[in-house]
Amino acid sequence: MSRGLFDARKPRYLALAEEITQAIGDGRYAVGALLPSEAELCANHKVSRHTVREAARVLQDLGLVARHQGVGTRVQSSKVASRYVLAMDAIPDLWQYVKDTQLKVVRGKVIQAKDALTPLPGADEAHRWQLIEAVRYAKLGEPIAWKQVYIDTEYSAVTTQVGRRRVPIYALIEQHYGIKTVKVRQEISAVAIPKEAAQVLRVKPGSSGLAILRHYVGSDDRVFEVTMGVYPASRFRYSVELRLEYGNGRR
Repeated sequence: MSRGLFDARKPRYLALAEEITQAIGDGRYAVGALLPSEAELCANHKVSRHTVREAARVLQDLGLVARHQGVGTRVQSSKVASRYVLAMDAIPDLWQYVKDTQLKVVRGKVIQAKDALTPLPGADEAHRWQLIEAVRYAKLGEPIAWKQVYIDTEYSAVTTQVGRRRVPIYALIEQHYGIKTVKVRQEISAVAIPKEAAQVLRVKPGSSGLAILRHYVGSDDRVFEVTMGVYPASRFRYSVELRLEYGNGRR
């Protein structure tokens, strides 16, 4: 067995998922065939059952396999599903999104509000914000978003942890400063992906994309973080579930 993909910098289940993905792509596991059993994968790769199950979950999320109780895990595609689906109906869902993806910081600097590419709240154009530019990757390293994060410099001490911990940035600020996020204002719009973002997202400049702008508001009604994410239309889908609430006996 090749051990090249198993390194200390990534979880073993992801490394195993990568190796099986490569084997599926190479035709060693054909579409329609069953993968080796859990016991066989454990023995062949010298990993635990938990690692094998987590790797299978990743492969299923990527659309490569389907798990059937009492039968096994069957290969259903030799190509990774092209779209990452973000399903949300509450702020805590951001935690799962952050856990399922990886943020890599490209650069950071302090700017004034008037120099931001994204309009920032407040009338003071000289107000200082910490800007972080980063790329968010889905499982197995596919880029799904170009991110610009603006943090009020009052809370900028958390910037050293951004990208190192799989925790939402607003939660890092909450933990470090003891503030509480009470709401997130969100706007979604269609955009033509700019050249800089297109380069890191591996798409053509001007191609269709989705822009998601979020303002994180604390209990004092101040915005302490603003994020702008640009997502390729061909690689990302946003899903929202709306629940109806009835009162006074209405149905």
